[in-house]
Amino acid sequence: MRDLRSKLKRQRLMLTLDQICDVSLRITNLIWRLPELSRSRRLAVYMATNGEIDCDWLTEDAWLRKCSVFAPVLRGRRLKCAPLKPDSRLLVNHFGIAEPECTPQQLIRPRDLDVVIVPLLAFDSHGNRLGMGAGYYDRSFSFIRGRKKWFHPKLIGVAHEFQRVQRIQVQPWDVPLNVVVTESKVYRFR
Repeated sequence: MRDLRSKLKRQRLMLTLDQICDVSLRITNLIWRLPELSRSRRLAVYMATNGEIDCDWLTEDAWLRKCSVFAPVLRGRRLKCAPLKPDSRLLVNHFGIAEPECTPQQLIRPRDLDVVIVPLLAFDSHGNRLGMGAGYYDRSFSFIRGRKKWFHPKLIGVAHEFQRVQRIQVQPWDVPLNVVVTESKVYRFR
């Protein structure tokens, strides 16, 4: 997995800003066609780094549609979600990723979201996701693995088409995605 992570990180870093913008805009347009987004009132996005799909267009569209937008903030070994507004002040965490500044009272739990846009390094045809390796998303959304009835939040991965791989070796703690959207296709799982 380490070799695959290194290869895909290098490939993303080789993308130009124009390429990232083009793909991100195409993905944003596809995402808004998903039924999961039409009913969403609480949407979480991530703050892109190092060639990841940029969520800025999605965020701005969500604000126009009167959705509440949240972004992850690190709290211990888990993620919480802070409100993200046009005037939010952003701070940089120890991974170099921007986070909205907030008070503890403003944070919400991941289980209180409708849709979460999830970054990834790779995905396979079963909705398995390879992340950066720190496990924050898997730990924070572990409640999804054991549930039988409640189907929120929906986890939607966004990726460049080249990030689709044949198979990802699954670990017991991995949390699968419901959907992955690339610049050319929407992949649904289960």
